[in-house]
Amino acid sequence: MRGPGQDSSTNAGRGRTPKQDERVPLQQARAAPGWRRSASDSLLAIAGVALVTGVIAAAHLYPRFPSSVLTYLLVIVALASTRGHYAAILAALLASFSFNFFLAPSPDEFTFTELEDPLDPVVFLATAIVTGQLTAALRRHAEQARRREREARLLSEHAQELAALQERQRLARELHDSVSQALYGISLGAHTALEALDSDPGEAIAPLEYVIALAEVGLAEMRALIFELRPESLATEGAIAALTKQVAILRTRYKLSVDAQLGEEPALSLERKQALYRIAQEALHNIVKHARARTVLLRLNRQDGKLILEVCDDGKGFDPTGPFPGHLGLHSIQERAAWLGGTCSIESAPAQGTCLRVRIPTHDEPGSAVEEGKRH
Repeated sequence: MRGPGQDSSTNAGRGRTPKQDERVPLQQARAAPGWRRSASDSLLAIAGVALVTGVIAAAHLYPRFPSSVLTYLLVIVALASTRGHYAAILAALLASFSFNFFLAPSPDEFTFTELEDPLDPVVFLATAIVTGQLTAALRRHAEQARRREREARLLSEHAQELAALQERQRLARELHDSVSQALYGISLGAHTALEALDSDPGEAIAPLEYVIALAEVGLAEMRALIFELRPESLATEGAIAALTKQVAILRTRYKLSVDAQLGEEPALSLERKQALYRIAQEALHNIVKHARARTVLLRLNRQDGKLILEVCDDGKGFDPTGPFPGHLGLHSIQERAAWLGGTCSIESAPAQGTCLRVRIPTHDEPGSAVEEGKRH
């Protein structure tokens, strides 16, 4: 048996520490895949060149068809693009020797061909490596493009799911704040009327009127929510009907005095009607959330071939040149107006209310985003 001192001296004599001894198997394990790859590359190069040589020799294609020897080049390019430089270089050398030994006019003499011969090893090697690298680069770019496309698709799906979740949450809040409250009020009013009927039927009139008013409010709320769930109703009901429902919500839910001057249904495509409705809806929502207004003007008219949407309020106003609440909504309005080939202007000042004007063409003008989208 060896003592500890003997083990140390042995390791020292070998010039390695125990930690270095532990790394040796790991290095050998890492080197093993490289040797296996080199062996497989060698076998592929030999097999590819042998196959091409056998076919050309058996069919006597050379020298009757000199271009047949370019089949070697296909093997070299394939190896360069899929396996790397080693396999391509080995295949080029094997192709040169195989051509000289088996296919050249004087098979008894083992000599290199002239430099201008198309099978010159240098030409083969350079062509194969360059072509192989270009092919590999194209494959990498294609894979990167596919990966980016997959990532973009996943991001788009995630954004759609998030938007759907936010919309469901918003609708849930709308139902809780409006319809459920109206139903609760109707229930209380109905119970009060029932109690009054037992003692004094005349006292039941006021609770019943309250119930009727709440039912009308709830009905208007439900119609508006259903319309938001089915925006395709714009195609059948039109933009004016949709805006009228928004006005009804402002009046019943938020107790705002709304002057709606909407006129006749505008002659717009469905795509432009949807964008116009979203602009007006966003502007009205901003008034409810930020303006603290009592009266609202919603006007839609035609002037000089343009459709003009005006949304004004007597609220607290703001400084349009600085940061202000609701700026994201206004930014969305400006983007939609620009997408339609129109403009958006805002007039406001602190304590002086706000007036938003959107001018859009009644048709898709050249250069607008709508027109460009149709072209593509």
